[in-house]
Amino acid sequence: MKRIMIVGTILLGMAALAGVGAISVSAQSHEFTASTTGKTKSKGTTKQVIGLSGGAIECSEVTGSGTATETTSTTHKEVLTYSGCTGFGNTVTITAADFDFNADGSATLEKRITITPVGADCKLVVEPQTIEGLSYEATGGKLKSTVDDAKVAVKGGGGECGGSQEAEYSGTIEAELEGGTLSWK
Repeated sequence: MKRIMIVGTILLGMAALAGVGAISVSAQSHEFTASTTGKTKSKGTTKQVIGLSGGAIECSEVTGSGTATETTSTTHKEVLTYSGCTGFGNTVTITAADFDFNADGSATLEKRITITPVGADCKLVVEPQTIEGLSYEATGGKLKSTVDDAKVAVKGGGGECGGSQEAEYSGTIEAELEGGTLSWK
């Protein structure tokens, strides 16, 4: 009887370990894949919109650059440059944005962004933070990233810019690998 209990305990332990293995396999995350390593470049395929309590800032263009250092990775760094931006009835300048994109649907802003309406006596600051709600789609060897109404904490400088607030960011960017293809799974 004692031997049966020991064998039963061992079998139960093995079943528990097999269950843990099954759980860790099913919890695998998404990843970006590149056909080779090299430079990446991206561009906006829609307007980039930052919705604020006092109105919206719209950028007609965004371009980016980065480097695929591995053929499979859960993250990818890209520096985005915004241009053709307007808001508050003026032209708006935005400093470069250093993002670390995660294949599971978030992006971490790694450095401060300053948003300045030309001619206004104020500015907005976006401190490093994680932005949730990105989706990815691979088409024709390129990778499309879309975000709809993602929440972004913004510090206002008063005046036309308003105070600190939660903005909503929306836009689509398409990235490609020079001399290769990108995908997401």
